[in-house]
Amino acid sequence: MDKVTPLVVAAIVAASIGGGAAPPPPSVPMLLDHNRMTVEVEFPHPAGGVRKARAWVDTGGTDLLMSESLARDLGIEVPAFPPGEPSAPSSSRAPAMRVGGVALDTDGMTVVVRAGRVALPGIQADCTIAPRALRRLHVVFDYPARRLALAPPGAVKPPGTPVQCRVNPATGLFLVDVTIDGQKLALGVDNGSAGTWVSDALTASWLARHPDWPYAKGAAGSTNFFGFPFETRGILMRLPAVAVGAAAPVPDVAVLGLPQELFDWYSRKSAGAVVGFLGADLIARFRLDVDFSAQMTWWQPGPQPRQHDLDIVGLTIRAEADGSYAVAGVVSRNGRPAVEGIEPNDRLLRIDGFDVTNTPMGNVIAALRGRPGTTRTLILERAGKRLTVTAPVVRLP
Repeated sequence: MDKVTPLVVAAIVAASIGGGAAPPPPSVPMLLDHNRMTVEVEFPHPAGGVRKARAWVDTGGTDLLMSESLARDLGIEVPAFPPGEPSAPSSSRAPAMRVGGVALDTDGMTVVVRAGRVALPGIQADCTIAPRALRRLHVVFDYPARRLALAPPGAVKPPGTPVQCRVNPATGLFLVDVTIDGQKLALGVDNGSAGTWVSDALTASWLARHPDWPYAKGAAGSTNFFGFPFETRGILMRLPAVAVGAAAPVPDVAVLGLPQELFDWYSRKSAGAVVGFLGADLIARFRLDVDFSAQMTWWQPGPQPRQHDLDIVGLTIRAEADGSYAVAGVVSRNGRPAVEGIEPNDRLLRIDGFDVTNTPMGNVIAALRGRPGTTRTLILERAGKRLTVTAPVVRLP
């Protein structure tokens, strides 16, 4: 027998105890709020050492969005904000970033600074991680295990159903083909969105084919992103199933139908034309592996949610910059509001004794959910006066 080298011995031992499988990549815990993922990141601090921060992982974003407080601490130039605009691009270069000891690709990325202590209202994060920073990695979005892992391409043998994706090499945004109601559609994969949004041309076509499918007007549950004005005019539906490639169909998916112009804009930063995007309500039901350089994804199902997304008080809420929440709109069905006595721009103060101010948006949405037929006691403020409304929990749409 030839001389056995230490490397050969190591290979034999590895094969005997693990079948030759590569060790799992290092991972970091993720926190989920309103389906949106945040993780701890590290920046080099100008005074030495590292500055830890909380980052919102947003596969639909393009820039490094950073709170004013974090930017000042890192020595990032804080621009003069135009009148009425809460954010503006900085002239500073994007700093280095690391997650779990793995360097992200921030070279040439634009830094956008937002006034205040958080990157966006309603999200407890100091900054964002856009897919451009991940585009040279294999990323494991392990929602069932609540872990995020980063590895070099080819270093992970992922479980789940393989699904080809298309990746925009400049932005890192990617899309997949899905099947809904027998129709193959290209949708972005946007874990930064709490829920799934699609073109209103699609919702109109589904209702034409299935006039018995219920629908409502206005965002609720996962489809209530930040409470943008256009959310209040969207068509709210629950789809029987959505299949990503050959992966097992996902049942009972809430979607909001919005003007195609929104997705024309989204298409310009994605890898091609899309008619919507899959949000984290669907994505979070999987361990999702993405090898950006190979343009491949793998989808392994996890536990299904125990609570219906749209068993909820029919309100669209808006996160405000001061940490408060307002009513953006009231969901309507058959021309009737789902909640009486509430008007747009009412300030939402409490839900069943729970003070919503300065709390993550996911806590507010969760407090509005419940068992259909029960009620929630809402304390609101309108024109300086407080009012109490007993709001029904209903199954939308």
